[in-house]
Amino acid sequence: MNIIETLNAAGQQELAQHLESLTGDARANLERDILSQDWQELKALHAEKSAANLSDNVSADLTPMPWKLATDDLRYDFWKETGEILLGQGKVAAFLVAGGQGSRLGFDGPKGMFDIGLPSHKSLFQLQAERLRNLGARVGHAIPWCIMTSPLNHEATVNFFSENNFFGLNREDIRFFQQGTICALTADGKAVRDGEDHLALVPDGNGGCFRALAQSGTLAWLVERGVQYVFLYSVDNALCRICDPAFIGALAEKGTILSASKVVHKAGPNEKVGIFAFQNKKPGVVEYSDLPENFRDMTNADGSLTFDGGNIAIHLFKISGLRKLQTSKLPWHTARKTVCGIEKCFKFEQFLFDAFPQLGSMLPFGVVREEEFSPVKNAEGNDSPKTARIMIGKLHREWLRKAHVKIDEKKLYEISPTISYAGEGLKQSVFDRELGRNILEFDED
Repeated sequence: MNIIETLNAAGQQELAQHLESLTGDARANLERDILSQDWQELKALHAEKSAANLSDNVSADLTPMPWKLATDDLRYDFWKETGEILLGQGKVAAFLVAGGQGSRLGFDGPKGMFDIGLPSHKSLFQLQAERLRNLGARVGHAIPWCIMTSPLNHEATVNFFSENNFFGLNREDIRFFQQGTICALTADGKAVRDGEDHLALVPDGNGGCFRALAQSGTLAWLVERGVQYVFLYSVDNALCRICDPAFIGALAEKGTILSASKVVHKAGPNEKVGIFAFQNKKPGVVEYSDLPENFRDMTNADGSLTFDGGNIAIHLFKISGLRKLQTSKLPWHTARKTVCGIEKCFKFEQFLFDAFPQLGSMLPFGVVREEEFSPVKNAEGNDSPKTARIMIGKLHREWLRKAHVKIDEKKLYEISPTISYAGEGLKQSVFDRELGRNILEFDED
């Protein structure tokens, strides 16, 4: 079946006619976009989503997932040691989901290039790269880093790393690849065009990461390197403890469990984070927008939230789980948005957390929000650069206090990840030597 027949069979006669009216580069460009899509799948998706309620249904059989702080567990030090051994053996990689732009922050570029206003003016990418460098040096083995971009920001991201000499990391240990895209459809199921010679292709959601990892050859690259655990996280968490050894060790102890996720107490019932729960006895995440009010506001006898396990988008997968997911079909979710000036278009995306029910049992790993979760999503207010700066400053000040360093209690501190990954290695002599260089003071406002 040729390209015109394929489009006609999928109900895309208008697109087929438009393609036939083009010549030269314009036709080649549009053909390339058309060939990147599964048109029968798009036809089926439109039929399914048009007939259904656009909000995803939540089962009445919804129960909270029990979890506790990992540091309260007597096995914590053992987990940490196990994770460090695995890291030192080269069996762990980092997987960064970095396809987003910084437009909500008023920044024209990849979100990872954004400077949140720390005294060092380091970007989110640089902070993460330096944490990986420090950890790799401590365990004696470089940590492979997979970075998933999008067509919107791939070239800018790769150029930024190159211009900054990959922040001291070996280029051979970093693998860049792009997430997939899916064509937006009009309300009546017609393909949306972006100009004369392109389709309106939108990112296929963070759930497309498993498919992109495999199709790009990056999963095979990890397997060839002997990687057994992949730490997956989002670019906008300024406090992410990348490749946390204790997290890795905890999953390694669970022989048959294929995934683990970090969990925090929700800041309140209306916080816009998904919650970990069992739906029809299967573990997973319910997105905040899908959680009915009666579940959202439900409390225990002591007044605490019943559904309190907040998803902070930090996950860990065994490589066998990722190999399973490369061929698994995740459900598609739908939003109605204005695309290329056309209102109420269908935008389809897949969610990463829909993988968990397919993998079976999972391990919730409780962490303290103030130590590991400070997303940078909004220009001002909650989850903004200012809140991230303050959280980093307070956390690093606490690290210095615990190290019995004499500090100005009215100041906040930024400690470079090059000298401390999670508060280790700090003492008065280090503080005296590094103050003004790799330890910087700043004010809360």
